[in-house]
Amino acid sequence: MSSQGILPIDVPHQPRLTNFVVGDNSELLEALASPAPGFDGFWVCGEDVCGKTHLLRATALAAAESGQVHAYLDCAQLSTTDVVETFVDLIARVRDGMDLSMTVAVDHVAYLQHQAEAEEALMALYNAIQELPPQGDVIRRLLVAHRQGAGQLAFGLQDLNSRMRALSHHRVRELSDSDKGSLLRHRAEQSGYHLNEAVLEYWLRRGPRSMDRLLADLAALDQATLQHKRLLTVPLLKSVLGY
Repeated sequence: MSSQGILPIDVPHQPRLTNFVVGDNSELLEALASPAPGFDGFWVCGEDVCGKTHLLRATALAAAESGQVHAYLDCAQLSTTDVVETFVDLIARVRDGMDLSMTVAVDHVAYLQHQAEAEEALMALYNAIQELPPQGDVIRRLLVAHRQGAGQLAFGLQDLNSRMRALSHHRVRELSDSDKGSLLRHRAEQSGYHLNEAVLEYWLRRGPRSMDRLLADLAALDQATLQHKRLLTVPLLKSVLGY
């Protein structure tokens, strides 16, 4: 194999760096989109449903499309055994191919907390990637995501704590209502219909504005437009969502 596979993702809404609604996160997006040669480590934190997973998946996908060794691991969905096996395989790839570029994204890392074998494997992977001498244009990146900063997550392995806290920390900032509107419009367009300004203004003024609730409501509206074969109007939104 030339690379690790990315786990299956929602194809209609495939996350890419180009379709991430930036908001106040331009510095982080630029750093992810323009990798420099050598090692770079990111600890990405922020509230639930703020875009951390989108950024990790999108960065791994961009790495795959550029021919890098790549992996995206959702520790909330994978068994500890699967995570450890992937880390071990990646370590072997590093040692066998020092001239290979590699991007590894580890999502929901708290699920590895106090899992001794997984903590040791993550530390070994960090060491393997970080300690390699520079090799021309070779890029090596490790992205780790958690709701809080690394200082608020204590692994059982003390050396792992120090390594994770040494990563460059970036907090994904919550979107404004305007940015949320841009995201909802984009998702609606991907689903094949237009979300007009009157509907969007009513929705954001009357309904809950957390991103997880907005995306769940959008899925319900998607289904309603298909079922009733109607354009999305304020009356249809009110009948489906009850706002």
